[in-house]
Amino acid sequence: MDEKRILILTTVFTLLIFLSGSASAATFHVKVGGGTESYGSLQEAVNAASDGDLILVGEGKYSENVLVNKSLEIVSESSNPKKTVITAPDPELPVLHVTSDSVNIGGFSLKGANSSYGIYLEGVSGNNICNNYFSGNWRSIMLRDSHTNSLENNRLSDSDDGIWLEHSERNLIKNNRATCNRHYGFYLNASENNTLQKNRASGGAVGIYMENSSGCRVLSSKTSNNFYGIYLVGSGGSLLEKNTANSNEMYGIYLGSSNGSTLKGNKANSNQWGIYLDSNSNTLQKNKMSCNSRNFGAYTYHYPGEMNNTIDTSNTVDGKPIYYLVGVSDRTLGSDSDAGVVYCINCENITLKDLALENSSFGIHLYNTQNSLIEGNRISNCEHGIYLGNCALTALRGNAVNSNEGDAFILSSCRNCLVEENNASDNMAGIWLCDTSTDNLLKENIITSNSWCCIDLGDTSCNNILEGNILSEAYEGIYLYGACKENILNNNTITASSYGLYTEGCCNNTISGNRISGNDIGISLNLNWTDGTVSDYNTIYNNYLNNTQNAEDYGTNTWNTSKTPAVNIAGGPYLGGNFWASPEGNGFSETASDEDGDLIADLPYNITETAYDYLPLIFKEPEEKTETEDGKNCGKSKSAWRKSE
Repeated sequence: MDEKRILILTTVFTLLIFLSGSASAATFHVKVGGGTESYGSLQEAVNAASDGDLILVGEGKYSENVLVNKSLEIVSESSNPKKTVITAPDPELPVLHVTSDSVNIGGFSLKGANSSYGIYLEGVSGNNICNNYFSGNWRSIMLRDSHTNSLENNRLSDSDDGIWLEHSERNLIKNNRATCNRHYGFYLNASENNTLQKNRASGGAVGIYMENSSGCRVLSSKTSNNFYGIYLVGSGGSLLEKNTANSNEMYGIYLGSSNGSTLKGNKANSNQWGIYLDSNSNTLQKNKMSCNSRNFGAYTYHYPGEMNNTIDTSNTVDGKPIYYLVGVSDRTLGSDSDAGVVYCINCENITLKDLALENSSFGIHLYNTQNSLIEGNRISNCEHGIYLGNCALTALRGNAVNSNEGDAFILSSCRNCLVEENNASDNMAGIWLCDTSTDNLLKENIITSNSWCCIDLGDTSCNNILEGNILSEAYEGIYLYGACKENILNNNTITASSYGLYTEGCCNNTISGNRISGNDIGISLNLNWTDGTVSDYNTIYNNYLNNTQNAEDYGTNTWNTSKTPAVNIAGGPYLGGNFWASPEGNGFSETASDEDGDLIADLPYNITETAYDYLPLIFKEPEEKTETEDGKNCGKSKSAWRKSE
């Protein structure tokens, strides 16, 4: 059916050529082998013709590299591209090199320029390239410094690239089909105000790619089974309308640094990402994303802090509306909103409660939003669960964020936020504080079975408190890096991980009251792997340690506090150092002598050659009193505490 349409269009195109010709225009015929009143090659006919003449090329196979330097009509007699084939004998030259304006070319198969172009328009305008088949070229159609040309109804296949524009503006690219090209179906570089309409691109690396090409329109086009579908970089002020991007390996539609663009009525289905914005001031209306691993995402890597897009609830993910709130105050979204994904930008006093969110880049994304509450939400199968950027006085409480590809909770440049009683399992990481997040409280969260770490503090995140968290089954229970200091890690339980606590170049932190057991290494105070900064001046005391290896210390740290009356983690009457147990039951604290009965070992514990715990704790099992036959008491030790550990 498509071929019939093409033949009809070509016939009409050819008739129009004849009708538009002036009375003085000549017609030149080209046939294989030449003959009476015909030329044996297209180049001979071009050389003989004058501006405005018509060249009709008969069926057959031609081997030529042709320079078209006159304004000519060049069409095949049959109007069937399969029957008139021109192959480049020199693969490093274009099959047809056009250097004149107002050239019309239609009805050919052009191939063999595997180091050059099928048709090359160089510095020209007003040309029409219609109803041609291209294969086996480096680039099928190349425009450089060429404007107001029309490329319609061409088939572009089995080449590196389909149609490629460099510094070319106001061209119409319509009804072309690019299939099985190795790199790009349609590529625009520094080419503004072009229109791409009703094109198809499939089976390549990128369907439609626009770089530094502002003001372009991509309309009613389809991209499928590429690595990327439609990908814009530095191409602001563009319009993408009624396009379909399906089954692309990564992005259906991606906007990077393409501010002020409009996406309207597009469909993105069964891609890794449906629509992703790394741009600002875009407008989205009536776009539908479904069955993508990550339906929707917006995050300004290149323009941090600028996310003032206009996205209304007519945009949907798996049939649920996107809530993209900008500058909103005093708003509550609950389960009755049926939200599919929620963004809050520059908002205040927002409550997000009891939402079920999945299959987007972020389930919930807050930026520069204050005094808000995120409570009781269930988020799964996203790239990241909940993201807070530059937020303050916001509480995350009682959320279940499980089975996400990346982090369950991210706090970036956040202050005075509360992360409490949340559950996070089967993510890459549980809670990540980064980019100088300070004065936050992470309390009584349960974080298990994450592939990297349970809680991660980095990038000079200081003065935070981690208290009463239950962390297990990760590479690191708690990971500190990037000059994080003056954090308090207290009363956490860390088990079944490669490292209970691992630091890189972090100083002046207090680590106390934690139960760290069943890990390969309990506490590792290590060097920063990028600049060799050591972990110094940390204070570690009153921790219960029972691991294959309890500690590593590559810096200068303090492993006890002064002897102070208070009940310690082993039940003794004094704070001092740490309790050093072993899985075999013969750890230092389990075997050390205590002549004065203060439940502090008589001798210090040597952690490394230079690091000592001078007041290691010990545990003395209490005696259970029983009566003998004569009524006297005798002692019998209890082991309930040890068993409980």
